[in-house]
Amino acid sequence: MKKIITGFLAVFSVCILSALPPPAAGGGFKMDWSEAEVILDRDGKARVSYTVRWTASGGQLHGFYFEGFQEAPVFDTSRAYALDSGGNKYPLEIKRLSDRKYDIILADGRAFTNGEITYFFRYAADLEASGNVTQTMSGDKRLAVFNWSPVQWEDALEHQAVTVRFPLMVPAEKPDDAFLGKISFMTEKFVNERYKIDYPFVKNQAGENVFSVRFFRRGLESRYHFQIQVYLDAGNFGLKTMAYGNLLKGPPQKVKYLPAGEKYYLNRYLPGGMLASLSVNRGETVFLVLILTMVFCVLPFFIMTVKQNSMLTAQAGIAAVNWEGTEWVPPKVQVSTFRKPGKVAANLTPVEVGVLVDMPMGELLSLMLANMERKGLLTIKNAEPLNIQRKPYMNTSNDAYETVLLNAVKPDGGLETGALTEAVKTIAAGLEQKMWDCDLEATKAYYKKRVEVYQPGGAETDADFYWGGYRRHYHGYRNPAYDHAEGMTKDLSAGTPALNASFDNFRSSQMCYEGAFNQTVCHDACHSACHDACHSACHSACHSACHGACHGACVSGGH
Repeated sequence: MKKIITGFLAVFSVCILSALPPPAAGGGFKMDWSEAEVILDRDGKARVSYTVRWTASGGQLHGFYFEGFQEAPVFDTSRAYALDSGGNKYPLEIKRLSDRKYDIILADGRAFTNGEITYFFRYAADLEASGNVTQTMSGDKRLAVFNWSPVQWEDALEHQAVTVRFPLMVPAEKPDDAFLGKISFMTEKFVNERYKIDYPFVKNQAGENVFSVRFFRRGLESRYHFQIQVYLDAGNFGLKTMAYGNLLKGPPQKVKYLPAGEKYYLNRYLPGGMLASLSVNRGETVFLVLILTMVFCVLPFFIMTVKQNSMLTAQAGIAAVNWEGTEWVPPKVQVSTFRKPGKVAANLTPVEVGVLVDMPMGELLSLMLANMERKGLLTIKNAEPLNIQRKPYMNTSNDAYETVLLNAVKPDGGLETGALTEAVKTIAAGLEQKMWDCDLEATKAYYKKRVEVYQPGGAETDADFYWGGYRRHYHGYRNPAYDHAEGMTKDLSAGTPALNASFDNFRSSQMCYEGAFNQTVCHDACHSACHDACHSACHSACHSACHGACHGACVSGGH
């Protein structure tokens, strides 16, 4: 009873506060965009990665609060870092403030004051335990449901994207309608209305195409609720739960699953509404409805007005579907794409062009090192075996990708393997930002044609050096300026064979890819975290209901 009354007071507080405009992000910094990736395993466990870009202009940016998620995260703190526009890398500290709130900040009390900085962090979670992945029945067909959203941010965003990698293979590089129908891939109508959808190409360690779906939206207002709800054949998973309504209605031989978690009962009927954030069961809902009915009778105008301006919540639990309602109709196959046929990204840097035209990664990295030597940033003392010496006080290049690679040079003259991987991923991320709505094959053909007709000069500028290097690789152009690069390529390829491949093959190697088929996701730690979260949920409900609703438990902001 006390829990229900506390919850009601929290809702009443939200009604008042949500009528006011949200506070603007201050302190001379703002969030630009956010992207998330969810790599699903067959058992409903997942690895969730976030990439968040901020811009600072005079204010001291340390980090931000991360809150408003439903799953219980187990953070990979050793691989959390930030990267600024100058290529400088900062380790991150991730501090647990409560079960549902973390502080993600630059380590050692550091602050960032001017320019762009991007935060990278990830965690493991059990999405079946949190109710974000379960099963339902569509007639006699058993479907898996993925119903999840990233956290909501206080700032309005230039764009937001979520990529989901499912545990099944695609026979070709691009899934066609026949394949989507075969796996029963379907989306809710609101998903197609809100987002542009694409199918990015990625391989696993075995070289197989992983079925991936990306959801994209530009120009998001503050606290946008980026909810995704899709379905596919449950035979691709090994799930143990099913939607509660299906368990009640299914024949005895099919009732062999546990009921899916449903912590937010009202979210069945008011998905995304302010009442959906209350953690109440059926019995508690009846009592709450009685109270709310009285309030509606006394203050109908006030309630109706506030309802139109209520905050969205980030609780994207599986209860967003009215599982037991007779009005529920299985969703139809709906797909779309935001790739524009024939559109070419003509603004790529020379390094990004190298990735796009399938230069072997080892050769591209060698060209970058040789170009930095040309500019006086380092000295290649020996190519085989590789020995590099950084020039004193030379910490950055005029090219951000070269700066990342420069930071990979170790004091003993070698290259740190992990930093090499991050350099390649950074280049790929920059390329992705420019290619999001372009025709990949048309752009690749455009730059390969430019390589064919390019007439190298004296390799005295960045552009000429790289384009000459590509001309050398594909058309046998010879110039002594590339002798060191050739020797380094042999050494890098011998020490790290994965670098001898193009980017498409490199990202599918054991060195780079950490996908849904790698089961080393800290199962015990994740299981323990989920158990602890369930144990403490009731204990913290009364304490956090009012504070969380008023402060914005579903909102994350910088500080």
